[in-house]
Amino acid sequence: KKAAVDSANKRTATRAASSNQQRRGVPMDASVSQEVQDLQEQLMATNREYQTVKANMTRSQREQAISKVTMSEMDKLPADSASKLYRPIGKMFQLSSRADVMTHLDETVEAQSKAESDLTQKLEYLERRMKSQQQNIQELTTAPSSTE
Repeated sequence: KKAAVDSANKRTATRAASSNQQRRGVPMDASVSQEVQDLQEQLMATNREYQTVKANMTRSQREQAISKVTMSEMDKLPADSASKLYRPIGKMFQLSSRADVMTHLDETVEAQSKAESDLTQKLEYLERRMKSQQQNIQELTTAPSSTE
Protein backbone atom coordinates (compact mmCIF):
# COMPACT_ATOMS: atom_id res chain seq x y z
CA LYS A 1 0.00 0.00 0.00
CA LYS A 2 2.73 2.46 1.00
CA ALA A 3 4.64 1.87 -2.24
CA ALA A 4 1.46 2.54 -4.23
CA VAL A 5 0.84 5.78 -2.31
CA ASP A 6 4.47 6.88 -2.78
CA SER A 7 4.27 6.06 -6.48
CA ALA A 8 1.01 8.00 -6.81
CA ASN A 9 2.49 10.99 -4.96
CA LYS A 10 5.56 10.90 -7.19
CA ARG A 11 3.47 10.81 -10.37
CA THR A 12 1.30 13.67 -9.12
CA ALA A 13 4.33 15.80 -8.22
CA THR A 14 5.98 15.08 -11.57
CA ARG A 15 2.79 15.98 -13.43
CA ALA A 16 2.46 19.18 -11.39
CA ALA A 17 6.06 20.17 -12.12
CA SER A 18 5.60 19.38 -15.79
CA SER A 19 2.31 21.29 -16.00
CA ASN A 20 3.91 24.29 -14.24
CA GLN A 21 6.50 24.57 -16.99
CA GLN A 22 4.00 23.89 -19.74
CA ARG A 23 1.74 26.65 -18.41
CA ARG A 24 4.66 29.04 -18.80
CA GLY A 25 5.07 27.80 -22.35
CA VAL A 26 8.31 25.97 -21.55
CA PRO A 27 8.19 22.25 -22.34
CA MET A 28 9.98 20.00 -19.84
CA ASP A 29 12.41 17.69 -21.59
CA ALA A 30 12.73 14.04 -20.59
CA SER A 31 16.07 14.42 -18.80
CA VAL A 32 14.79 17.23 -16.57
CA SER A 33 11.60 15.30 -15.90
CA GLN A 34 13.62 12.22 -14.91
CA GLU A 35 15.89 14.33 -12.69
CA VAL A 36 12.86 15.88 -10.96
CA GLN A 37 11.40 12.43 -10.44
CA ASP A 38 14.68 11.15 -8.95
CA LEU A 39 14.90 14.15 -6.63
CA GLN A 40 11.33 13.58 -5.50
CA GLU A 41 12.11 9.95 -4.71
CA GLN A 42 15.10 11.08 -2.67
CA LEU A 43 12.94 13.65 -0.88
CA MET A 44 10.34 11.04 0.01
CA ALA A 45 13.04 8.67 1.32
CA THR A 46 14.56 11.49 3.39
CA ASN A 47 11.12 12.38 4.74
CA ARG A 48 10.50 8.75 5.78
CA GLU A 49 13.89 8.66 7.52
CA TYR A 50 13.07 11.98 9.23
CA GLN A 51 9.79 10.57 10.57
CA THR A 52 11.56 7.44 11.83
CA VAL A 53 14.22 9.47 13.62
CA LYS A 54 11.51 11.66 15.17
CA ALA A 55 9.71 8.56 16.47
CA ASN A 56 12.98 7.18 17.90
CA MET A 57 13.64 10.51 19.59
CA THR A 58 10.19 10.48 21.19
CA ARG A 59 10.76 6.92 22.40
CA SER A 60 14.15 7.90 23.84
CA GLN A 61 12.66 10.89 25.67
CA ARG A 62 9.88 8.70 27.09
CA GLU A 63 12.34 6.06 28.35
CA GLN A 64 14.52 8.76 29.90
CA ALA A 65 11.53 10.30 31.68
CA ILE A 66 10.40 6.91 32.99
CA SER A 67 13.87 6.23 34.39
CA LYS A 68 14.03 9.65 36.04
CA VAL A 69 10.63 9.19 37.67
CA THR A 70 11.65 5.76 38.92
CA MET A 71 14.86 7.19 40.36
CA SER A 72 12.99 9.99 42.14
CA GLU A 73 10.56 7.49 43.64
CA MET A 74 13.43 5.27 44.80
CA ASP A 75 15.11 8.28 46.40
CA LYS A 76 12.02 8.70 48.57
CA LEU A 77 12.55 5.22 50.05
CA PRO A 78 14.83 5.01 53.08
CA ALA A 79 18.30 3.71 52.15
CA ASP A 80 18.08 0.88 54.67
CA SER A 81 14.55 -0.07 53.63
CA ALA A 82 13.65 -3.75 53.57
CA SER A 83 11.71 -3.20 50.33
CA LYS A 84 12.42 -5.69 47.59
CA LEU A 85 13.59 -4.07 44.38
CA TYR A 86 13.26 -5.67 40.98
CA ARG A 87 15.08 -4.67 37.83
CA PRO A 88 13.47 -5.29 34.42
CA ILE A 89 15.40 -7.63 32.14
CA GLY A 90 13.55 -8.24 28.90
CA LYS A 91 10.18 -9.74 29.81
CA MET A 92 11.14 -10.70 33.34
CA PHE A 93 12.12 -8.97 36.55
CA GLN A 94 15.17 -9.86 38.62
CA LEU A 95 15.52 -9.24 42.34
CA SER A 96 18.38 -6.75 42.69
CA SER A 97 20.02 -4.62 45.30
CA ARG A 98 19.15 -0.94 45.52
CA ALA A 99 22.63 0.03 44.29
CA ASP A 100 22.28 -2.21 41.22
CA VAL A 101 18.88 -0.77 40.34
CA MET A 102 20.08 2.82 40.80
CA THR A 103 23.21 2.13 38.72
CA HIS A 104 21.09 0.61 35.97
CA LEU A 105 18.73 3.62 36.01
CA ASP A 106 21.67 6.06 35.89
CA GLU A 107 23.13 4.20 32.91
CA THR A 108 19.75 4.22 31.18
CA VAL A 109 19.33 7.97 31.67
CA GLU A 110 22.84 8.66 30.36
CA ALA A 111 22.40 6.36 27.34
CA GLN A 112 19.03 7.90 26.45
CA SER A 113 20.45 11.41 26.86
CA LYS A 114 23.28 10.58 24.45
CA ALA A 115 20.85 8.93 22.03
CA GLU A 116 18.61 12.01 22.16
CA SER A 117 21.59 14.26 21.41
CA ASP A 118 22.63 12.08 18.46
CA LEU A 119 19.06 11.96 17.14
CA THR A 120 18.75 15.74 17.43
CA GLN A 121 21.84 16.16 15.26
CA LYS A 122 20.48 13.67 12.75
CA LEU A 123 17.13 15.51 12.66
CA GLU A 124 18.89 18.79 11.94
CA TYR A 125 20.89 17.14 9.15
CA LEU A 126 17.77 15.61 7.62
CA GLU A 127 15.93 18.95 7.79
CA ARG A 128 18.78 20.63 5.90
CA ARG A 129 18.84 17.80 3.38
CA MET A 130 15.07 17.98 2.77
CA LYS A 131 15.25 21.75 2.35
CA SER A 132 18.08 21.38 -0.15
CA GLN A 133 16.20 18.71 -2.09
CA GLN A 134 13.07 20.87 -2.19
CA GLN A 135 15.10 23.83 -3.47
CA ASN A 136 16.68 21.65 -6.16
CA ILE A 137 13.25 20.47 -7.30
CA GLN A 138 11.98 24.05 -7.30
CA GLU A 139 14.97 25.23 -9.36
CA LEU A 140 14.49 22.45 -11.90
CA THR A 141 10.77 23.11 -12.28
CA THR A 142 11.13 26.90 -12.59
CA ALA A 143 14.29 27.07 -14.72
CA PRO A 144 13.83 27.36 -18.48
CA SER A 145 14.75 24.26 -20.50
CA SER A 146 18.37 24.18 -21.66
CA THR A 147 17.51 22.50 -24.99
CA GLU A 148 16.17 25.65 -26.65
